[in-house]
Amino acid sequence: MIYEKDGKEYSFLAVCPHKNRPILFEGYKIDDDKIECPFHHAVFSLITGELIKPPNSKTPCPADCKLIKVEFISSGVKFYGKPIIPELPRKDT
Repeated sequence: MIYEKDGKEYSFLAVCPHKNRPILFEGYKIDDDKIECPFHHAVFSLITGELIKPPNSKTPCPADCKLIKVEFISSGVKFYGKPIIPELPRKDT
């Protein structure tokens, strides 16, 4: 995802690092340079990627819970952290 402010772009993987959920999913909120994950309501800075508000969950965030910064370079994409593949919650049948 790319967030633009004052002519500058900030790029992050669109994945919440708490439980690897897609952060750009139905119900997400962006307000005042912050994005809220629609699953457990963790809030992250769209400028730094840092965790601002922990998730409402019994499962805590990992130690360095922050959005993964992405940089687009001539040879492809550079990730500042291990890329995360988003997963939707499983529905038991």
